Amino acid sequence: MKILLVDDHKLIGKSLEMTLKNYADVKDFRYISDPITVFEMIETYRPSIILMDIHMGMFNGLELGEEVLRKTKTKLVFLSGFDLAEYRDKAIGIGANGFLDKHIAVDSLIENLKKISYEDKKIFPQTSRHDLKHNLITPREKEVLRILSQGVKQSAIASKMNITERTLRNYVYSINEKLGTNSAIASVVKAIELGIINVRLQ
Repeated sequence: MKILLVDDHKLIGKSLEMTLKNYADVKDFRYISDPITVFEMIETYRPSIILMDIHMGMFNGLELGEEVLRKTKTKLVFLSGFDLAEYRDKAIGIGANGFLDKHIAVDSLIENLKKISYEDKKIFPQTSRHDLKHNLITPREKEVLRILSQGVKQSAIASKMNITERTLRNYVYSINEKLGTNSAIASVVKAIELGIINVRLQ
């Protein structure tokens, strides 16, 4: 396998590079931390499989991956620390070959990549570490989180949602309890980290 890793976390990239090169099935491994160079690297390196992170600074890995799949025939696997069903379903929808947790053991990673490369299988987890907490947040609470993430004052949020400020405070309290936080700001940050709400990066 000729593997190309696209991940802006240099420590992870270097660690995988040192580890995967020891496996006989890995003929070559390349790593780039700047997603803007991905198409140039695909053209020159011709990888058989691409591992791509989802959160890469200004880049949305799912959107970049969709473009890669549209423009090339290279197999693509998302490797992310946020193994949410929402991300997994998006990866399936754009035609990716797999979606794996960054915390996966290296031996398991290699075995999954071999199945994708040699057997043309698609590998997607059926469950997620964060799905339960994700599903406990109601659609109305997600709406509160989305508006909070835009920096809108709570009084304006209540007016926008046509609810009283007391009801809004109850929503925020419920969200904080479910996410294990002690403030609206902390809940917004955690909700973004867990993928409960998405902040579109331009």
